[in-house]
Amino acid sequence: DRPQKGMELSETKQLQRRLTKERRAASRQLSRDAATLQLLNSQKDKTLRTKRTTERKRVGLMMEEETAMLKKLRTESDGGMDTSIKRYSAKKEAKQANKRVGGNATAETTPTTPEAAADKAAKAKKSKVSYKAKA
Repeated sequence: DRPQKGMELSETKQLQRRLTKERRAASRQLSRDAATLQLLNSQKDKTLRTKRTTERKRVGLMMEEETAMLKKLRTESDGGMDTSIKRYSAKKEAKQANKRVGGNATAETTPTTPEAAADKAAKAKKSKVSYKAKA
C-alpha cells in the first residue's frame, strides 16, 4: 500500500507542476499578445493623428490665403481705412476749425497760436508754488 500512495503523490505533484507551468506560459503569451495589440493600436492612432494634422495644416493654409486675398481685394477697392488715400473722418477740418473751449476758459482767453499756448503754459508753471521739504 505504501509505495502506491507515494506514486499517487508524486503523480499529483507532477500534474500540479505541469499545471503551474502551463498557467505561467499562458500568462506570458497573453502579455505578449497585449503588447502587440497595444503596438498596433498606437500605430493606428499615429497614422490618424498625422492625417488630422496634415488636414488641419492644409485647411489653415487655405484660410490664410483666403484672408490675404480678401485683404488685398479690400485695399484695392476704395481705400477703406487708408488715410493717405481718403480721410477717415469727413468732418475733420470742420472740427479743427471750431475748437471747443473747456473748463473756465472762454473764446477770448484761449490762445489762438501754439506759441501763445506755450507761453501761457510756461507762465502757469512759474506761478505754481513748490512745497518741497527742506533738507
